Amino acid sequence: MYQQLIPMSLVLLLGVLWRYISPANLPTAQVRSVLGVLIINFVAPALIVEVLLTSNLKQELFQIPTSGNVTIIIVLSLSLALYTMLLRMNVITRAQAGALVVASTFGNGMGMALPAVSALLGLPQRDIPVVYDLLATVPFLWIIGVMLCAHFGTRVVNGGLGRELLRLPPFWALIIALIFRYFGLVLPEPMMKTLHLLGSAAVPLLLLMVGMTLHVGRNMRFGLLFSVVCLKLILSTGLALSVGHLVGLQGPALAATVLTAAAPPVGVGVALCDRFRLDAELFGTAMTITTVLYVVFVPWLASSLV
Repeated sequence: MYQQLIPMSLVLLLGVLWRYISPANLPTAQVRSVLGVLIINFVAPALIVEVLLTSNLKQELFQIPTSGNVTIIIVLSLSLALYTMLLRMNVITRAQAGALVVASTFGNGMGMALPAVSALLGLPQRDIPVVYDLLATVPFLWIIGVMLCAHFGTRVVNGGLGRELLRLPPFWALIIALIFRYFGLVLPEPMMKTLHLLGSAAVPLLLLMVGMTLHVGRNMRFGLLFSVVCLKLILSTGLALSVGHLVGLQGPALAATVLTAAAPPVGVGVALCDRFRLDAELFGTAMTITTVLYVVFVPWLASSLV
């Protein structure tokens, strides 16, 4: 199964290399920002609509978000308890606590789990990371996650980021796709082909963005990063597997849900850390280490689940 992740790993590596070679003298931050705008406004909405309109998921549309939300709630509660205790003991700062909570709780479903699931479990399972991300991770991140970033950071929200979810094109793409599914509406074939053409660019662009974000900061306290690995990779995996069994998921659907729950921290966490003056370097290092571990161990995890 490791061979199936070689293309994904090479695209990630291209993103990492961009940080050092800067083709055409374009700064990494600028390229990442442009890619983010393209993905959010065009590529991701197209992928979401195409996936949900062509998906064979039925009861899984409720089982997957249930597993995801329960997993996130438990991991969030434990990470808050752990890092608040360390903060009160003066082991970490508020900026570090906020960064660690976000890194330990919210996974990069569409950025890392989507290509991993597609490569290891097949394209028919790619709907699951999309559903998990949109109905579990994204609402939690943009509402509860932003409130926690403000609490540990500058505490200045101005009501903007909390409502950002409603301004995201992927959110409205989800609503439109669910309405079409509910009423049995069908888009014309040329439009579906257009959506497929745009959506097929999602995986390489997302991997490039993740690669451009990866770095290891200096003077890192790796004891803190160990807690992120335990919460984000190990505990999330076990919870998603247990809850998935309880709600009736099985086979490839369960495996894809577990692989999505185990995904490393979400890339937008870097922007949130910058926005609220959290420890962005610590978050970036946590994201890098968990991404490397995810790529190494996810083939074994997939093979043990199917």
